[in-house]
Amino acid sequence: MSIRFVVPVVLALVSVFTAPARSQTANVCPAIETVEIGRNRELRVNGEPFFPIMLWLQNHERIDDGLKSGINTFCANGGSLGKKDYLDQLARNGLYGIVHFQDDHKEVLDHSHRLGWIHSDEPDMSKTVSDAAVRAAAGMNINSSTPLSRIVDGNPGSWTVLDPLVGAEITVKLEKPVTVQSLAVSATVSSGLPVAKEIVFLADGDEILKANLENKRGQQKFELAKPATLERLTVKVVSSYPGDNQWGSLGEIEGFNELGKNVLLSPPRLVPRTLPEDVIAQYHRIKTADPVRPVLVTFTGSFFEKASRYDEATRKALYPEFVKGSDVAGFDIYPIFGSGYPSRLNWVADATEELVRIAGPQRPMYAWIETNKGSKWMTLSKQLDVEPKHTRCETWMAIIRGATAIGYFTHRWQPDYKQFAPEEEMVAELKRLNGQITRLAPAILAAPSKARIDMTLDDGLPCHFKATDCDGALYIFAQNIDLGPEPESKRQFEQITPRAGKATITVEGLKAGTSIEVIDEQRTIKATAGKFTDDFAPLSEHIYRLEL
Repeated sequence: MSIRFVVPVVLALVSVFTAPARSQTANVCPAIETVEIGRNRELRVNGEPFFPIMLWLQNHERIDDGLKSGINTFCANGGSLGKKDYLDQLARNGLYGIVHFQDDHKEVLDHSHRLGWIHSDEPDMSKTVSDAAVRAAAGMNINSSTPLSRIVDGNPGSWTVLDPLVGAEITVKLEKPVTVQSLAVSATVSSGLPVAKEIVFLADGDEILKANLENKRGQQKFELAKPATLERLTVKVVSSYPGDNQWGSLGEIEGFNELGKNVLLSPPRLVPRTLPEDVIAQYHRIKTADPVRPVLVTFTGSFFEKASRYDEATRKALYPEFVKGSDVAGFDIYPIFGSGYPSRLNWVADATEELVRIAGPQRPMYAWIETNKGSKWMTLSKQLDVEPKHTRCETWMAIIRGATAIGYFTHRWQPDYKQFAPEEEMVAELKRLNGQITRLAPAILAAPSKARIDMTLDDGLPCHFKATDCDGALYIFAQNIDLGPEPESKRQFEQITPRAGKATITVEGLKAGTSIEVIDEQRTIKATAGKFTDDFAPLSEHIYRLEL
């Protein structure tokens, strides 16, 4: 799939692209006449490069928070206002909106401040499914946290609740007939719970085995008097060893053929909650209604090996298909808010690079960045603060590795729910950081520099950079991404100790004595022949401008 409106747009914009760049103005987003994708995977609004700086799922009452944070775009409507009223509110405050495509899309097709559409969030979110069709008899209480399919998943430790245990009856329905010569049951034994004792097996309604289990854990196997061919195997618990409750459990039911193969086995597998073909179909519906505004999709981190529940083969099959349903692709990985691991800050950089590769040379790409604590997945008292240095570091990591837009996740669930939860110090840093990104958008989104450049930090500390050519100048966005000495184990909630270092940046053709501006730091550096050096504090970045 290609983004069909890209090619003619890029050709038409050559003269604009080579003209002197003008920076976008924070919080004064003009009415949209065109939204296009340029040759550097950048969004261009009315022919000018535009760097979206977004807030996720905020209602109109959070507009002032967005303005105070230097935001230019609200992504998804987090309130009760209809799309038109919501976008009208944003427009009055000089902000763009990105909204979901639903039946009411027609009323905002030509809205002056609708930047684009976005798919339902995280269509790639994994869920566990099983091909096993296991049904309980009427009158049994079903525990959704221990699905019946577990009883044939191949793992005796993933027990299935039977409530009540005595009289429990479950049926495994197979896709085609199988022949079994032996059956096995893995009982579960827990303090206070009854344990299954007498069990009856029926093949398509006919009894084939009555067995007494021992009061012990583990597999107990029984040979049949003769092989049985069946499509439905029913298991009934007739009696139990006593316990304090009426409910109990079984770990596994197995049926073995003449080769010793368990023909009842149906292991669980992970699938996305929305299939790629459904995302693509929705994309085509959107593009039919609106062929000119871009469609965004946000993924979980599961395309990235270190953050994925999917195996490599599944990742390689899923994500190249998923991105076909979008014009702009993004992801969310929150190292501290999401999992309590500051040692995973660099996942943002590596995942950005990976999604850029998957999304291809025509798609803009964005990353959602954490701003506060209050996650619902961890005990609040254990959670670490997301500090301004972390948000700043992750943001520049993403930009340097290829993000052409940024969004901030500001929700919290503990100690209370808030859509916008950053503290005052974080808001001040967001304002500064987003103002800087806004001013430098033309340079950030410009073509990669043709100059040969390299960067190293003393002692081999990790670092990276992005270099572009803009308006006759070379811009270098450089960052120290060291997270500290490698610990024996990177434990949850363990603070990191990133280190400072002196960088040497080599630039082909750089003349001795060249003055290098360090942007927003009120200082300059004098180059020696072919290189210059600078000090980098922990997790810091510098932005250099020079003319060769």
